[in-house]
Amino acid sequence: MTLRWRLTLLVTVILTLTFLVLGGLVYLFMGRYLTSAVDRSLAFRAQEVVSSIKVESNFLRQQRITLPDVNVFAAPDIFLQIVDSEGFVVTRSYNLGRQTLPVGPQTLIQARQGIAFFTTEAIDNYSLRVYNVPLLLRGQPVGLLQVATILSTVEKTLGNLRRVLIFLGLVAVLMATILGYILARAALRPIERLTQVAAQIGEGRDLAQRVPYHGPMDEIGRLAATFNAMLGRLQRAYTRLEEAYSAQRRFVADASHELRTPLTTIRGNVDLLRKMKGADMATQEEALADIASEAERMSRLVNDLLTLARADAGQEIKREPLEIAGLLQEVARQAPLLGEAYFTATGLENLAGRQIMGNRDYLKQLLFILLDNAFKYTPAGGEIELAASVKPEGLVIEVKDTGPGIAPADLEHIFERFYRADTTRSSGGTGLGLAIARWIVEQHQGQINVDSRLGEGTTFRVILPLLRSA
Repeated sequence: MTLRWRLTLLVTVILTLTFLVLGGLVYLFMGRYLTSAVDRSLAFRAQEVVSSIKVESNFLRQQRITLPDVNVFAAPDIFLQIVDSEGFVVTRSYNLGRQTLPVGPQTLIQARQGIAFFTTEAIDNYSLRVYNVPLLLRGQPVGLLQVATILSTVEKTLGNLRRVLIFLGLVAVLMATILGYILARAALRPIERLTQVAAQIGEGRDLAQRVPYHGPMDEIGRLAATFNAMLGRLQRAYTRLEEAYSAQRRFVADASHELRTPLTTIRGNVDLLRKMKGADMATQEEALADIASEAERMSRLVNDLLTLARADAGQEIKREPLEIAGLLQEVARQAPLLGEAYFTATGLENLAGRQIMGNRDYLKQLLFILLDNAFKYTPAGGEIELAASVKPEGLVIEVKDTGPGIAPADLEHIFERFYRADTTRSSGGTGLGLAIARWIVEQHQGQINVDSRLGEGTTFRVILPLLRSA
């Protein structure tokens, strides 16, 4: 059974039970009301009869009851009868004909208690309502007055009421079913739209689609909002997954290409040496030098890949308080060996006593990555500067060169793995250095950015948090 029909059935059952309870109460109260009206009429007639009864005394001071003519108080629907204490009929109204009102042992027992009471009796398939009034002489019951009426009018009225209630009940059940179905369909229409949108998303994989809901923020509204929020999260997660998958494929392809190039060179030189047995030493030395160079290049590539793999695995760099001045001075001494450009270091003398939370080896690797790039892309006669300063945002380290610069379209991609700018800045590197540099800076809770203008040069800027002086 569908949810719509279950809701319809639930509404129908609830309304039916409600109508049954209300109809039963109406029927019950109406029966009591009609019976009470009959009882009041019988009690009034009995009171008239009792008021007409006389008690007489003779010369021996004996008392007796003189009964009135009960036919005076009778009516077409009112019957009267007086019996003695043993239950024998003393007098009765003519409209009873040959019938007598029932007087059972239980009735006589109750009459002896001297309290009036009502009973309902059955005679020839007729229901009689009987009011029994004990007749007392000197406080002792000597007889019983019975005033009765047929309950046909009450039964007919209740029968008509019962038929009306049954008819109205059937109409109410039918209306409840129709109304319940309409309400259930209206209530579930937004959920049907949710289902349709979910099916469309599943078929077309269009996570940008949303559920069009413009109603109040009730349970359905909150469901639609939650569903749309979930779609938003799924869309973002799917986009990140697509980007990660694309980057992974690009990474594998680039790594394969970078590894294949030195391996091809090494294999070519090995084959050349095998074919040139007894050749001059100069040719052999040149081939061996090529093999050594490519092997070294491949070793650097593997080390860089291992570093990035550790970064992807969530490895954190161990840091400790570090005097930054000594590290920068050491790098400044070794930097001129990287190339032929003119190198200068400024601001290092102002860093005495300054400390950062860092890892010496990784920070040195970071600086040499930036300086190596600067020397690679700066022609002979150009200038390279390593500048350090303390600013409100922290320790600022800049590596400036006067090389060809980087095109604006390439600036936002230079920190991506295996990305290289145009051929103007291509130097045969692996394209992993700046990706490693960014990871090292992030591990030190710092920032790295770049400014560059074509034909003027490039500046890499690293900002690291300083430790407060004691």
